[in-house]
Amino acid sequence: MSQKRRQPAARKLLDQLPQLDDLLRGSLLERHTFHPQRVSCATCATGKGHHQWVLNVNYPGAKTRQVTLHPDQVDQVRRQIANLDRVRQILEQICETNQQQLRDQRDRLRSAHD
Repeated sequence: MSQKRRQPAARKLLDQLPQLDDLLRGSLLERHTFHPQRVSCATCATGKGHHQWVLNVNYPGAKTRQVTLHPDQVDQVRRQIANLDRVRQILEQICETNQQQLRDQRDRLRSAHD
């Protein structure tokens, strides 16, 4: 494919990007926490514990940050994590398109020099 045909393809991919200020890295975890036995808690006594949602983010050096979320934030966090995944997919597609452009350009240059 010619370079002119590829540019609209890359532009089309770029147009599919979500808002870049609506991204979040990490994993959404659901957990139940319990108070120590010395604390009298009716919820913990039932064995159910306290339901929590946590954003877990890993950093280099085996460091982890966890942010406890309010239940109303869970949908937002899911959307932002999905947006980051979509950005990564689109960037990978753009890189593949650019690699193909390089191969096409190389072949044209070789033909012109032969």
